[in-house]
Amino acid sequence: MKNYLLLLLLVPGLAAAQPSVPFMLKGRLGPTTYSGKPTYVYLRSGRMLDSAVVKGGRFELKGTVDEPTKGLLSMRRNMDDMSDHKAVFYLELGTLIFTSPDSLKNAQVGGTPLTDAWREIWFAAEPIVRQLNVLEKALRAGTPEQQLPAFRQDLQAQRTALLRERTRLDSIFVRAHPTSPISLYVLNSISKDPTHTALVMALLPTLSPAAFNSPRAEEIRTTIQQNTLGIKPEIELQVGQMAPNFTQATPDGRQVSLTNYRGKYVLVDFWASWCGPCRAENPNLAKAYHTFKDKNFDVLGVSLDEARDRAKWVKAIQDDQLPWTQVADLKGWEGQTARAYFIQAIPQNFLVDPTGRIIAMNLRGDALSKALTRLVK
Repeated sequence: MKNYLLLLLLVPGLAAAQPSVPFMLKGRLGPTTYSGKPTYVYLRSGRMLDSAVVKGGRFELKGTVDEPTKGLLSMRRNMDDMSDHKAVFYLELGTLIFTSPDSLKNAQVGGTPLTDAWREIWFAAEPIVRQLNVLEKALRAGTPEQQLPAFRQDLQAQRTALLRERTRLDSIFVRAHPTSPISLYVLNSISKDPTHTALVMALLPTLSPAAFNSPRAEEIRTTIQQNTLGIKPEIELQVGQMAPNFTQATPDGRQVSLTNYRGKYVLVDFWASWCGPCRAENPNLAKAYHTFKDKNFDVLGVSLDEARDRAKWVKAIQDDQLPWTQVADLKGWEGQTARAYFIQAIPQNFLVDPTGRIIAMNLRGDALSKALTRLVK
């Protein structure tokens, strides 16, 4: 499943296009923040928009955007430092104030309508997100008790309950904000799950006429129709087809192609550092890799991380102790390889035989080892 929180943070502008939208950001941080060291703030929204020097905890940025859009503000002493940043705001008409006694990350931000509405849904969901993160860590853990089926089933039940509560909060937000473009995005996300079709159908008519007749609302209705008819928006690769070739770079910049693996069995594994279920599956994948790596089998990891999360991708490889080759184009879901394989959710994998043909898909848990036991001698 696509990580929901991360999609909320990175989604581009949702409101109707305007000729030009002026914005202003003002910082009122603690005067000792990064005291004595040259410090800058950098504003991005898909691309770098502006930067400014921080003096005595104060900074000011202003400019225009084509339409209200999500922004990312980072405060750093050098371009590689992304540890102090803030992403819960919109660049829109008005002045945003960032207030904190210390870091930018801890700043309170508000003062404009979309940002205030976004913060409302963000902070309502924050406790649930924290609990989901705890559960995902537990699912990734490898103690004997945590590998027991009953224990893991209990964790999954807790996770399902938390996701249900998150959907309930989203529903409340949509009903309370019928004119907000954020409500449209929330509904769009909910509609991806076919089990939520009835809920989305009930919420759509509560939107304002402008929102109900917008292009995004039409996308939502199309998704619902596809779910109802069992039609998927794109075809899928099938067992028996040749695996599409691709070439991507490793963390150290080496170019690797799928054709490099001809002559052996290879599992093409799509994952991402932010994907909890992917990280939970990594121990099973590592076990199979170590068992069969000397028997004409290998793994090629393909990350759906974006460029801004490159450091998290590299750290996840180290933290999960993944010894096989890892590649990424750092374009997330929009990368050419993800599109070539019609990736709609992760984790997802494809077992490719020595001739380059797909012979199995989505082998998880013990399924991969069982398949390799039959195939690899």
